[in-house]
Amino acid sequence: MNRAIIAVDGASKGNPGPAGIGVVISDESGRVLREIGEYIGETTNNVAEYTALIRALAEALEMGFSQASVQTDSELMAKQLSGQYKVRNDGIIPLYTKVKDLLSRFNTATVTHVLREKNKQADSLASRSAMSVKQTAQPALITEEVEAPAAPPKPKRAAPEAVKSFPVHTSSHNQFVDITPNVADAVRESGVKSGLCTVFVPHTTAAVTINENADPDVVRDIISTLERLVPHSGAYRHSEGNSDAHIKASMMGFSVTILVESGRLVLGMWQGIYFCEFDGPRNRKVYVKVI
Repeated sequence: MNRAIIAVDGASKGNPGPAGIGVVISDESGRVLREIGEYIGETTNNVAEYTALIRALAEALEMGFSQASVQTDSELMAKQLSGQYKVRNDGIIPLYTKVKDLLSRFNTATVTHVLREKNKQADSLASRSAMSVKQTAQPALITEEVEAPAAPPKPKRAAPEAVKSFPVHTSSHNQFVDITPNVADAVRESGVKSGLCTVFVPHTTAAVTINENADPDVVRDIISTLERLVPHSGAYRHSEGNSDAHIKASMMGFSVTILVESGRLVLGMWQGIYFCEFDGPRNRKVYVKVI
Protein backbone atom coordinates (compact mmCIF):
# COMPACT_ATOMS: atom_id res chain seq x y z
CA MET A 1 0.00 0.00 0.00
CA ASN A 2 1.70 3.17 -1.19
CA ARG A 3 -1.27 5.52 -1.41
CA ALA A 4 -1.62 8.49 0.92
CA ILE A 5 -5.14 9.40 1.97
CA ILE A 6 -5.00 13.13 2.65
CA ALA A 7 -7.52 15.53 4.17
CA VAL A 8 -6.76 19.26 3.90
CA ASP A 9 -8.42 22.47 5.00
CA GLY A 10 -7.60 26.16 5.37
CA ALA A 11 -9.36 28.70 7.57
CA SER A 12 -9.23 32.50 7.74
CA LYS A 13 -10.97 34.33 10.56
CA GLY A 14 -11.95 37.50 8.71
CA ASN A 15 -11.05 36.68 5.09
CA PRO A 16 -8.52 38.20 5.14
CA GLY A 17 -7.60 37.64 8.76
CA PRO A 18 -5.66 35.26 11.02
CA ALA A 19 -5.37 32.02 9.06
CA GLY A 20 -4.36 28.42 9.67
CA ILE A 21 -3.97 25.14 7.81
CA GLY A 22 -5.04 21.63 8.70
CA VAL A 23 -3.56 18.44 7.19
CA VAL A 24 -4.25 14.81 8.03
CA ILE A 25 -2.25 12.11 6.21
CA SER A 26 -3.33 8.46 6.58
CA ASP A 27 -2.47 5.19 4.88
CA GLU A 28 -5.02 3.09 3.03
CA SER A 29 -5.92 1.19 6.20
CA GLY A 30 -7.06 4.46 7.78
CA ARG A 31 -4.14 4.73 10.21
CA VAL A 32 -3.26 8.40 10.78
CA LEU A 33 0.43 8.94 10.07
CA ARG A 34 0.74 12.69 10.38
CA GLU A 35 -1.37 15.63 11.56
CA ILE A 36 -0.39 19.22 10.87
CA GLY A 37 -2.03 22.34 12.21
CA GLU A 38 -0.17 25.62 11.70
CA TYR A 39 -0.84 29.35 11.90
CA ILE A 40 0.20 30.99 8.59
CA GLY A 41 -0.38 34.68 9.31
CA GLU A 42 -3.12 36.92 7.93
CA THR A 43 -4.53 35.93 4.54
CA THR A 44 -7.71 34.78 2.77
CA ASN A 45 -9.55 31.46 2.90
CA ASN A 46 -8.56 30.64 -0.67
CA VAL A 47 -4.86 31.19 0.00
CA ALA A 48 -5.10 29.12 3.19
CA GLU A 49 -6.74 26.23 1.30
CA TYR A 50 -4.00 26.17 -1.33
CA THR A 51 -1.27 26.53 1.31
CA ALA A 52 -2.66 23.52 3.18
CA LEU A 53 -2.70 21.44 -0.01
CA ILE A 54 0.87 22.41 -0.92
CA ARG A 55 2.07 21.44 2.56
CA ALA A 56 0.17 18.13 2.45
CA LEU A 57 1.50 17.08 -0.97
CA ALA A 58 5.07 18.00 -0.04
CA GLU A 59 4.79 15.98 3.20
CA ALA A 60 3.35 12.96 1.38
CA LEU A 61 6.18 12.98 -1.16
CA GLU A 62 8.73 13.27 1.63
CA MET A 63 7.13 10.26 3.35
CA GLY A 64 7.69 8.20 0.21
CA PHE A 65 4.15 7.93 -1.15
CA SER A 66 3.81 7.50 -4.92
CA GLN A 67 0.01 7.91 -5.00
CA ALA A 68 -2.26 10.41 -3.30
CA SER A 69 -5.99 10.82 -2.81
CA VAL A 70 -6.79 14.27 -1.45
CA GLN A 71 -10.09 15.37 0.07
CA THR A 72 -10.99 19.04 0.52
CA ASP A 73 -14.19 20.85 1.43
CA SER A 74 -13.16 23.75 -0.84
CA GLU A 75 -15.31 23.22 -3.92
CA LEU A 76 -13.68 26.25 -5.55
CA MET A 77 -10.15 24.83 -5.24
CA ALA A 78 -11.21 21.35 -6.36
CA LYS A 79 -12.94 22.73 -9.46
CA GLN A 80 -10.02 25.02 -10.27
CA LEU A 81 -7.64 22.06 -10.13
CA SER A 82 -9.95 19.93 -12.28
CA GLY A 83 -10.18 22.70 -14.89
CA GLN A 84 -13.89 23.42 -14.34
CA TYR A 85 -13.06 26.90 -13.04
CA LYS A 86 -10.28 29.18 -14.26
CA VAL A 87 -7.89 30.79 -11.78
CA ARG A 88 -8.11 34.55 -12.28
CA ASN A 89 -6.81 35.82 -8.94
CA ASP A 90 -3.18 36.93 -9.38
CA GLY A 91 -2.38 35.91 -5.81
CA ILE A 92 -3.65 32.35 -6.34
CA ILE A 93 -1.96 31.63 -9.69
CA PRO A 94 1.51 30.90 -8.19
CA LEU A 95 -0.07 28.61 -5.55
CA TYR A 96 -2.10 26.83 -8.22
CA THR A 97 1.05 26.32 -10.31
CA LYS A 98 2.91 24.90 -7.30
CA VAL A 99 0.07 22.45 -6.55
CA LYS A 100 0.02 21.27 -10.17
CA ASP A 101 3.77 20.68 -10.03
CA LEU A 102 3.51 18.65 -6.80
CA LEU A 103 0.60 16.58 -8.15
CA SER A 104 2.63 15.72 -11.24
CA ARG A 105 5.31 14.11 -9.06
CA PHE A 106 2.96 11.31 -7.99
CA ASN A 107 2.25 8.33 -10.21
CA THR A 108 -1.44 9.03 -9.63
CA ALA A 109 -3.04 11.85 -7.65
CA THR A 110 -6.61 13.09 -7.25
CA VAL A 111 -8.19 16.06 -5.49
CA THR A 112 -11.85 15.50 -4.58
CA HIS A 113 -14.42 17.84 -3.06
CA VAL A 114 -16.23 16.52 0.02
CA LEU A 115 -18.77 18.05 2.36
CA ARG A 116 -17.40 19.84 5.42
CA GLU A 117 -18.96 17.17 7.66
CA LYS A 118 -16.64 14.61 6.08
CA ASN A 119 -13.57 16.78 6.61
CA LYS A 120 -13.96 17.50 10.32
CA GLN A 121 -10.46 16.54 11.44
CA ALA A 122 -8.63 18.82 9.01
CA ASP A 123 -11.24 21.54 9.51
CA SER A 124 -10.71 21.44 13.29
CA LEU A 125 -6.91 21.64 12.92
CA ALA A 126 -7.18 24.63 10.55
CA SER A 127 -9.69 26.51 12.71
CA ARG A 128 -7.72 25.98 15.93
CA SER A 129 -4.52 27.08 14.18
CA ALA A 130 -6.16 30.24 12.83
CA MET A 131 -7.18 31.19 16.36
CA SER A 132 -3.85 30.26 17.95
CA VAL A 133 -2.28 33.71 17.57
CA LYS A 134 -1.78 35.07 21.06
CA GLN A 135 -4.20 37.73 22.21
CA THR A 136 -3.32 40.59 24.50
CA ALA A 137 -3.76 39.50 28.11
CA GLN A 138 -6.88 40.86 29.79
CA PRO A 139 -6.73 42.32 33.31
CA ALA A 140 -7.83 39.96 36.07
CA LEU A 141 -11.32 40.44 37.46
CA ILE A 142 -11.50 42.16 40.87
CA THR A 143 -13.16 39.73 43.27
CA GLU A 144 -12.73 41.75 46.43
CA GLU A 145 -13.18 45.43 47.11
CA VAL A 146 -10.03 47.10 48.44
CA GLU A 147 -9.41 50.70 49.29
CA ALA A 148 -6.60 52.23 47.30
CA PRO A 149 -5.35 55.74 46.81
CA ALA A 150 -6.99 57.52 43.93
CA ALA A 151 -4.87 57.51 40.81
CA PRO A 152 -4.56 60.70 38.80
CA PRO A 153 -6.99 60.70 35.89
CA LYS A 154 -5.48 59.60 32.60
CA PRO A 155 -5.72 62.08 29.78
CA LYS A 156 -8.34 61.07 27.27
CA ARG A 157 -6.93 60.03 23.93
CA ALA A 158 -8.84 61.53 21.08
CA ALA A 159 -10.30 59.00 18.66
CA PRO A 160 -8.63 59.01 15.24
CA GLU A 161 -10.61 61.26 12.97
CA ALA A 162 -8.48 61.40 9.85
CA VAL A 163 -10.05 60.26 6.59
CA LYS A 164 -7.72 57.94 4.70
CA SER A 165 -7.83 57.37 0.96
CA PHE A 166 -6.27 55.08 -1.61
CA PRO A 167 -6.34 55.00 -5.43
CA VAL A 168 -8.06 52.34 -7.54
CA HIS A 169 -7.14 51.89 -11.21
CA THR A 170 -9.70 50.04 -13.32
CA SER A 171 -9.00 48.44 -16.69
CA SER A 172 -12.50 47.61 -17.96
CA HIS A 173 -15.76 49.43 -18.57
CA ASN A 174 -17.52 47.27 -15.97
CA GLN A 175 -15.26 45.83 -13.29
CA PHE A 176 -15.35 44.80 -9.62
CA VAL A 177 -12.05 45.28 -7.75
CA ASP A 178 -11.51 43.54 -4.39
CA ILE A 179 -10.34 46.33 -2.06
CA THR A 180 -10.61 44.35 1.19
CA PRO A 181 -6.83 44.38 1.84
CA ASN A 182 -6.67 48.16 1.28
CA VAL A 183 -9.49 48.77 3.75
CA ALA A 184 -7.96 46.35 6.27
CA ASP A 185 -4.69 48.31 6.05
CA ALA A 186 -6.55 51.56 6.76
CA VAL A 187 -8.16 49.99 9.83
CA ARG A 188 -4.78 48.83 11.17
CA GLU A 189 -3.23 52.24 10.56
CA SER A 190 -6.10 53.96 12.42
CA GLY A 191 -5.30 52.19 15.68
CA VAL A 192 -9.00 51.69 16.39
CA LYS A 193 -9.63 48.39 18.18
CA SER A 194 -13.43 48.48 18.37
CA GLY A 195 -15.65 50.70 16.28
CA LEU A 196 -17.00 51.29 12.79
CA CYS A 197 -15.33 51.56 9.40
CA THR A 198 -17.07 53.44 6.60
CA VAL A 199 -15.91 53.02 3.02
CA PHE A 200 -17.07 55.78 0.66
CA VAL A 201 -16.74 56.19 -3.11
CA PRO A 202 -16.75 59.87 -4.23
CA HIS A 203 -17.90 59.15 -7.79
CA THR A 204 -21.26 59.12 -9.57
CA THR A 205 -20.50 56.27 -11.96
CA ALA A 206 -18.83 53.92 -9.49
CA ALA A 207 -19.98 52.24 -6.29
CA VAL A 208 -18.95 49.98 -3.41
CA THR A 209 -20.52 46.75 -2.18
CA ILE A 210 -19.88 43.67 -0.03
CA ASN A 211 -20.27 40.21 -1.52
CA GLU A 212 -18.58 36.84 -2.01
CA ASN A 213 -14.88 36.93 -2.91
CA ALA A 214 -14.27 33.16 -3.12
CA ASP A 215 -15.91 32.24 -6.44
CA PRO A 216 -15.22 34.84 -9.18
CA ASP A 217 -18.38 33.75 -10.98
CA VAL A 218 -20.45 35.58 -8.35
CA VAL A 219 -18.99 38.93 -9.45
CA ARG A 220 -19.45 38.05 -13.11
CA ASP A 221 -23.09 37.14 -12.46
CA ILE A 222 -23.73 40.48 -10.72
CA ILE A 223 -22.15 42.44 -13.60
CA SER A 224 -24.03 40.50 -16.29
CA THR A 225 -27.34 40.92 -14.44
CA LEU A 226 -26.80 44.68 -14.10
CA GLU A 227 -25.95 44.84 -17.82
CA ARG A 228 -29.19 43.03 -18.63
CA LEU A 229 -31.28 45.25 -16.35
CA VAL A 230 -29.58 48.51 -17.35
CA PRO A 231 -28.04 48.17 -20.84
CA HIS A 232 -25.41 50.62 -22.00
CA SER A 233 -27.58 51.84 -24.87
CA GLY A 234 -31.11 53.00 -24.21
CA ALA A 235 -33.54 55.90 -24.38
CA TYR A 236 -31.42 58.02 -22.03
CA ARG A 237 -31.44 61.82 -22.05
CA HIS A 238 -28.04 62.39 -20.38
CA SER A 239 -25.72 63.71 -23.11
CA GLU A 240 -22.46 62.13 -21.88
CA GLY A 241 -23.48 58.63 -22.91
CA ASN A 242 -22.96 57.01 -19.52
CA SER A 243 -26.45 57.15 -18.02
CA ASP A 244 -26.35 53.40 -17.42
CA ALA A 245 -23.27 53.87 -15.23
CA HIS A 246 -25.05 56.48 -13.08
CA ILE A 247 -28.05 54.17 -12.65
CA LYS A 248 -25.94 51.10 -11.78
CA ALA A 249 -23.92 53.10 -9.26
CA SER A 250 -27.09 54.30 -7.54
CA MET A 251 -28.43 50.76 -7.45
CA MET A 252 -25.26 49.43 -5.77
CA GLY A 253 -24.67 52.37 -3.41
CA PHE A 254 -21.78 54.68 -2.62
CA SER A 255 -20.82 53.55 0.88
CA VAL A 256 -20.69 50.54 3.19
CA THR A 257 -20.08 50.35 6.94
CA ILE A 258 -18.30 47.40 8.57
CA LEU A 259 -17.86 46.57 12.25
CA VAL A 260 -14.33 46.63 13.66
CA GLU A 261 -13.32 44.37 16.55
CA SER A 262 -9.83 43.62 17.89
CA GLY A 263 -8.49 45.99 15.25
CA ARG A 264 -9.88 43.91 12.37
CA LEU A 265 -12.79 44.11 9.96
CA VAL A 266 -15.71 41.90 10.99
CA LEU A 267 -16.53 40.22 7.68
CA GLY A 268 -18.16 36.87 7.02
CA MET A 269 -16.03 33.94 5.89
CA TRP A 270 -16.82 34.49 2.21
CA GLN A 271 -17.26 38.27 2.21
CA GLY A 272 -15.08 40.84 0.51
CA ILE A 273 -15.37 44.58 -0.16
CA TYR A 274 -15.59 45.50 -3.83
CA PHE A 275 -15.08 48.76 -5.70
CA CYS A 276 -17.62 48.68 -8.55
CA GLU A 277 -16.59 50.37 -11.79
CA PHE A 278 -19.31 51.12 -14.36
CA ASP A 279 -17.61 53.71 -16.58
CA GLY A 280 -13.99 52.59 -16.91
CA PRO A 281 -11.17 52.37 -17.45
CA ARG A 282 -10.58 55.11 -14.90
CA ASN A 283 -8.27 56.25 -12.10
CA ARG A 284 -10.52 56.36 -9.05
CA LYS A 285 -10.29 57.07 -5.34
CA VAL A 286 -11.79 55.45 -2.23
CA TYR A 287 -12.16 57.11 1.20
CA VAL A 288 -12.05 55.23 4.50
CA LYS A 289 -12.96 56.59 7.94
CA VAL A 290 -12.62 54.51 11.12
CA ILE A 291 -14.21 55.73 14.37
